[in-house]
Amino acid sequence: MLRLISMSIVCLMITLSCAQSSGSKEQADPPEPVAIKPGMYAAVVSMENVPDDVKAYNVTSKISFGFEPDNTFIYKVSAMGHEIEDVGRWEIRGDSLYINSLQKGPDSAFKLVKVNDDRYEIFGPNHFILTKQEEIAPIKE
Repeated sequence: MLRLISMSIVCLMITLSCAQSSGSKEQADPPEPVAIKPGMYAAVVSMENVPDDVKAYNVTSKISFGFEPDNTFIYKVSAMGHEIEDVGRWEIRGDSLYINSLQKGPDSAFKLVKVNDDRYEIFGPNHFILTKQEEIAPIKE
């Protein structure tokens, strides 16, 4: 009889423990999806983990990322007398930025962090800091 009561108490404790842990998972708020405003962004490579022998290349590079409303992605880099432009597609899923279908470069995925309305950081194959560029309207004569 004592064994039966002990077993019942153990089973009840296990059941309550499982119910509490599954309840707390349901109450946790899912992370809010991050959105990026379409437009052109100046991109700077974060120098945190860049090897010394390529820091000068990254510091002198002029990089821009274009996020068009139709999900066209435009990548431009100008460094040490060379210019590269690549076009592909972009999309955001949750807190990740996916760049794919580039004409020259590989598909990439980045964790996207919104710093403020005009500034983002993306972490992936490289760590970029993106700052929205103001659009320049042509002068009308």
